[in-house]
Amino acid sequence: MENAKNFRWGINMGLFKNFFKKNKSELDSVDVRKLESQSQGTTSTEKPNINLADFVTITIESGAVGSSTGSTYHDFYVYEWFIKDTGEIFYVGKGRGDRYKEHHERAYDAEKVRKMYDTDVRFVATDLSENEALDLESKEMTRILNETNDRLTNRIIPFFTKRDNGYGRSPSTPPFKFETAPILYACEIDEHYFGIKGRPFDKVEYKNLSSVKFIDKNISREELGIVYKGNYENYQNKVISLLEANGNKILKSKYAKSVSAWIYSGDDYVTNNDLDEKQAEDRIGRKIPSYHLIDVWKLLKAEYSNAESEMAKPIEIHPVNNRIPLSQIWNKSNWEKGFDDGFKYWEQGEAERKTGNIEEAIRLFDKARNNGYFAPALYNSYTMAYRKLKDLDNEIDILTEGIERYRATEEDSVQIIVKLKEQRKKAVAKLQKRK
Repeated sequence: MENAKNFRWGINMGLFKNFFKKNKSELDSVDVRKLESQSQGTTSTEKPNINLADFVTITIESGAVGSSTGSTYHDFYVYEWFIKDTGEIFYVGKGRGDRYKEHHERAYDAEKVRKMYDTDVRFVATDLSENEALDLESKEMTRILNETNDRLTNRIIPFFTKRDNGYGRSPSTPPFKFETAPILYACEIDEHYFGIKGRPFDKVEYKNLSSVKFIDKNISREELGIVYKGNYENYQNKVISLLEANGNKILKSKYAKSVSAWIYSGDDYVTNNDLDEKQAEDRIGRKIPSYHLIDVWKLLKAEYSNAESEMAKPIEIHPVNNRIPLSQIWNKSNWEKGFDDGFKYWEQGEAERKTGNIEEAIRLFDKARNNGYFAPALYNSYTMAYRKLKDLDNEIDILTEGIERYRATEEDSVQIIVKLKEQRKKAVAKLQKRK
């Protein structure tokens, strides 16, 4: 429509969906366009009623990747660094004065390329205002990532480009496979410019499992779905159960003097692992083997094929509290409304807890929960409050609720669940000793 209002936000599609909280058919009725590119959306035919696109056209565009200083000078320029032999552009920037030839402390990989290769610089445009330079810088990055195979080392790039900036897994990284350990991967930038290659995790030796540290970094949705088939917790539980049943220790510190191996839950940059190994050599004087959870699980499964690897039966608890059933919680299907209505009570409860008013704190946490506030912070606060009262029954009960609620969500909640389970495990151990 000619009279349609045109809103432009420099946000990505994920934020767009989060802002509207609509389902796919509703999103498809909105006219979403790439900056200087093809249409991204399709018109929904399923809803015969009001079509939002008839009233509002929402154009999502990247916006400038840099920020303005407010300068009024018109001597800005956009420049690009390239490798002379190949003509490959590896960095795009904007500046004024001698910026184009100065050392860029924050452009670490670009400076590495300048040291390793014979490079030069050229100007895309000169005599620009700062805003014109910011805009052109983003457009030039978009052009390179959409129309060439050049790998940009810029850490921040525009949204909605056909390629990313090469800091993800390199194309040579093997695809994920079910119950198969991935590799410590190289990113495309490292592999292409610096010849860094990914490598497999170390081969597991049982003698090195005496004192292990789990490396629980964020696991990608893809790895969770393919390698673990969504059952990551089961694999971790079995490994921990078998390790502990056979007298092996699980440590809290990566660089503990007694650490004998690191067990990774997911893949990681090979360069991160190199840095960790160097830290280990500097701090404890030796290299630490890096294993993947799947490989450890396979070895333990083969070694103890007849061993009971399931978690022990739940301990009997008798919690007494004033919490309403989950079915009666308000705003349960509207996380944002629950946050708005409940956060203030959690915040007040935290203040009471820190001043020692534990009973009042728990009452306010209950009120936050009743209003639909659902966050790891709430369960952590409950845990600390009940621990202060030495009320292990309620501590175990609320942690169990948190675990079950996060299991039921569609979000990537593995790390949250793991932390809650670790807290519950400690509480169960204390209650068993008490009994």
